[in-house]
Amino acid sequence: MNILESSKMEHNPLQISLYFSHDYVDSDLILKDKNVVVIDVLRTSTTMITGLSNGAKEIIPTDSIASAGMIGRNSEGQALLCGEKHGKIIQGFNLGNSIKEYNEETVKGKILVFHSTNGTPSLIKSKFAHNCVVLGFVNMERVARFLYELNEDFIILCAGKDGEFSLEDTVCAGMLVSRLKTLAGRGKYVLTDSSRGASKLYSAYKKDLLKMLHDSEHGKYLISIGFEDDLNECAIVDKYDMLPILRSGVIKSIEAFASDPKLTMKRVTQKNAG
Repeated sequence: MNILESSKMEHNPLQISLYFSHDYVDSDLILKDKNVVVIDVLRTSTTMITGLSNGAKEIIPTDSIASAGMIGRNSEGQALLCGEKHGKIIQGFNLGNSIKEYNEETVKGKILVFHSTNGTPSLIKSKFAHNCVVLGFVNMERVARFLYELNEDFIILCAGKDGEFSLEDTVCAGMLVSRLKTLAGRGKYVLTDSSRGASKLYSAYKKDLLKMLHDSEHGKYLISIGFEDDLNECAIVDKYDMLPILRSGVIKSIEAFASDPKLTMKRVTQKNAG
């Protein structure tokens, strides 16, 4: 590559694309070798980030309750079964999806085997991504800086709600777009219509994210089943300096992968566990 070609590459704008729900991704191959940011503000993203920040060893997202149970039974007591169905703890699981459950005393040193209604399907569909990052409001700055330094196109995958648009995930995506535009200045990024729409929606709600969560459909549902405190936790911006990465079916902090890149532990695969 000559100097002129290199210069052109450096000045080509980077594209930020966005899917409003994991149901918009028909095949795992759509995200193959792409850079993907998965968002499930209420609550899987926030819960996973909290768990890793409080010392969980790693998180294994699963495609079904049955596969989660199989992995848990083969973990020799090292794993906690975690997640929810319709917002509530799954029968036989150790933890639900409430942020307050993922304290240091409970999760430190543990493998968290996770299944949730919208969050884990989004992660499973991102399993062939080149980079897959987990984002919530709570680790916004860390993820924004990572993407800025990565200097490549990326796709935001909002978990959504039951296959549909969700307000909170889209507003979170819009905040990410806004942070990157602030970091990069004019002209570095080109936005698809969906990512541009997310940015505009964030502008409408940025002064009161907690109110936005209370206004959202899923926020109202969580309040109705007793999880209003979780909304307070999910609305905190930049609480954690945590960059969770999905790699080889496992979510760890990027630092943990750097210190243990081999990941040679035998695991029950999704195919066998199902």
